[in-house]
Amino acid sequence: MRTESDFLGPVQVPDNAYYGGFTVRAAKNFQLSPNRAPPHLIHAILLIKKASALANREQGLLDSMKADAILTAADEALSGKFDDQFILDAFQAGAGTPYNMNANEVLANRATELLGGRKGQYLVHPNNHVNMSQSSNDVIPTAVRLACLLGLPALEKNLENLETALSKKAKSFDKLVKPARTHLQDAVPITLGQEFQSYASALRRSQKHLHAAADALKEIHLGGTAAGTGINTTPDYRAIVAKHLAKVSGMALRPTEDAVELTQNHNDFLHFSQSLSLIATDICRISVNLKLLSSGPKTGLGEIMLPDVEPGSSIMPGKVNPSIPEAAEMASMHVLGAMHAVELSCINTQLDLNTNTPLIAHELLTSMDVLSNALAMLTRDCVSSIRANPKQLQKYVDDSTIVATALNPILGYSQVSKLVQESVKSGKPIRQLVLERRLLPPKELDRVLDPASLTRPNIKAKKTGKK
Repeated sequence: MRTESDFLGPVQVPDNAYYGGFTVRAAKNFQLSPNRAPPHLIHAILLIKKASALANREQGLLDSMKADAILTAADEALSGKFDDQFILDAFQAGAGTPYNMNANEVLANRATELLGGRKGQYLVHPNNHVNMSQSSNDVIPTAVRLACLLGLPALEKNLENLETALSKKAKSFDKLVKPARTHLQDAVPITLGQEFQSYASALRRSQKHLHAAADALKEIHLGGTAAGTGINTTPDYRAIVAKHLAKVSGMALRPTEDAVELTQNHNDFLHFSQSLSLIATDICRISVNLKLLSSGPKTGLGEIMLPDVEPGSSIMPGKVNPSIPEAAEMASMHVLGAMHAVELSCINTQLDLNTNTPLIAHELLTSMDVLSNALAMLTRDCVSSIRANPKQLQKYVDDSTIVATALNPILGYSQVSKLVQESVKSGKPIRQLVLERRLLPPKELDRVLDPASLTRPNIKAKKTGKK
């Protein structure tokens, strides 16, 4: 062990540890969960430290020797060399000061080694040098923004893959007519392809909301320091550090016009969380529908067949359950719950700082991972191998009253309503009842009640002479 000191007194630190006394105290104080900082968050903090060292060196605030040592240490850490040194619980002191100081200490001790010193000697100091021109209050919110952006490509890829898989199924199911169901009751003809395409279109719509929310995260207040006022920085620091952070991260970041506002207001995180919840809502709804459409298989709807992925029961032999949609549904509900935690975190802030960033980071980044994995699973293990049941679809079309709506323009709503009621009571198809009553000639009836033609606009406009 080595002894380090702070204004609270001496602290014993493992001699081989690159973290220091602040991290030791935080690790002892906060033992609330098995969760640690998500990798993207640590990566984002390290990028901020690198960009800050570059900005401070450019402005002559940090001498080149110390700056170069910090930059080398940061690059080593970004390569994963010190991953085991980030040991803190995801639930910790407000504003994420322990996260910030953990990174400061790791980089300071490694930079000190690079300059010929030993751990704990701090030739490069965690606060004075690594944290120069910074505060936890601007570092951690900026890191959360950057971490979300770092995790975005994987999420979008899996979202696009599911959309593509659903669109492919939609094309292959395009000719399969079936009953649409509204209020869980037979409604009008629709194709199975139209239903699957609607799922793909919903994901595409939600992706647009995700893009808009992600763009808002590119606005950063790094350089605002403690309260957004920029104390202990130069007037140009915010613009310079934003330039360097954009370069080292590869992100199109931009400094905010009002750093005081972004220090207090975390609604951009809520907006992003809501965009994740829209995708989760889509996945939940699609999963429920897949379960319903495949239900049975003998006594349910049985319109589609999901791939068998595992035995479904420990007591019922041969039973197979819709396990993949069930898991996707639960993952989606987890994301929806996380959104509420983010919402509460944005509401419960006081005066000049939102201190709930550790919780926001945990909920957002965990949600992104869970949602991304659920999308990949649903694509790979379910949607790609779904099969239709054409015989069952045709049986439902033949036995149902779904074509009745097409008779409204010809026979009128009241008369068709009576035909539907009689069809339900007698079991006779609508077609048979119309022919028995000679309400329409057979050829015209065939044309009007062709189910395929009823899955698209089917009424011809009457010319009025008006343009």
